Amino acid sequence: MVNRWIYVFAGLGANLILGTIYSWSVFRKPLEILLGWGSFESGIPFSIFLLFFAICMPLGGRILKTYGTRRAVFLGALLVGGGWILSALTLETQSPLLYVILFYGVMAGSGVALIYNSTITVSSYWVPERRGLAVGLTVLGFGISPLITAPLANYLIAYHGVKNSFIILGGIYGLILLALSYLMVLPRLEARGGQMGGSLQQSMGIREFTPGMMVRTKSFAGLWLAYVLGTLGGFIAISQAAKFGQEVVRLSPGLAAVATGVFAIFNGLGRPLFGYLADRVKINVVSSISFLLAIAAALLATQASSLTIYIISYSILWLVFGGWLALAPKATSLFFGAQNLSVNYGIVFTAYGASALAGPTLSASLWELLGHYSPVFMTVAALSALGLAVSNLMLKPPAMPERKIPVKAR
Repeated sequence: MVNRWIYVFAGLGANLILGTIYSWSVFRKPLEILLGWGSFESGIPFSIFLLFFAICMPLGGRILKTYGTRRAVFLGALLVGGGWILSALTLETQSPLLYVILFYGVMAGSGVALIYNSTITVSSYWVPERRGLAVGLTVLGFGISPLITAPLANYLIAYHGVKNSFIILGGIYGLILLALSYLMVLPRLEARGGQMGGSLQQSMGIREFTPGMMVRTKSFAGLWLAYVLGTLGGFIAISQAAKFGQEVVRLSPGLAAVATGVFAIFNGLGRPLFGYLADRVKINVVSSISFLLAIAAALLATQASSLTIYIISYSILWLVFGGWLALAPKATSLFFGAQNLSVNYGIVFTAYGASALAGPTLSASLWELLGHYSPVFMTVAALSALGLAVSNLMLKPPAMPERKIPVKAR
């Protein structure tokens, strides 16, 4: 029998490619030079990509539930590879920004949603008894991707230019993802409509919720809100890590880039770490730990005038951010069952999209309004304290309905 963890590591490999979005900063300056864009224009494709990544997750869940994970990943591979290549081919048109938004932001972003959702679903079904760790290892690839893809992109841009780099990466990524699609399958019983891991779910007292049932529960509201608050500090840290390092800690651009690489490692490690913890203790306990860490890191960051404090505070914020990418799917399956996980988690994942839009915007607005970073991190600490309250008051499984035992007439 094939080792079940092969499917987990296949998902990890796919996510290494998908996480190239975290290396977008490598492409921004070359695109600005080539096309005369400003900082605002070069940031739009990144934001649109994350937006469609988030909003297409529920749709992706329905597609893979209807057509299967292999076909969903196959389609996603075509969208991702095609999005990169078509973006390159339209860079010399009269409206390159519009086409990059369309092909990279919308097309590739939608493809990433399809594949990302599929890899989580596949890992969840193959290793149901250690679902948190399996999902954490799968999405580890997304977190550590910049350690590989950023140097690769830098090398390609230096020797081949940004346009050809898009084409090369699109071709390589598309082919690898197409190959990995053949490993993106569910266990045989599930493929036939059975309930893989059903006995495990039942033994744990987990009820299966449809998406409509899920969104009407207080548990969904608690999980969605906790997910937003849990990733908000991370998005703020990601959006200005290098800028903060250069302006406040007085690092050179090279050292700031090295520091960002260190943070990416913690972003990746948070995923299997928090997934592992979620397999062993209650979700609200793990969530509370994450918010306590975020509060401590945010308060520490207000004093981050030295390299040591900067590294420690930002590493913790990135660790917590990565942890929620494993904690949220684990909580979704634990609260609402595994049968509709792909669609249910797609809906829960919209919290990530809300945080992706709110985090950088909040950070930039506070900086422009007040002129320094302390209020930014005090806000992160306050929101994390709110998350701590949500964890203890709302982050609980839905109440199981009481069974009425009929009384036999005598």
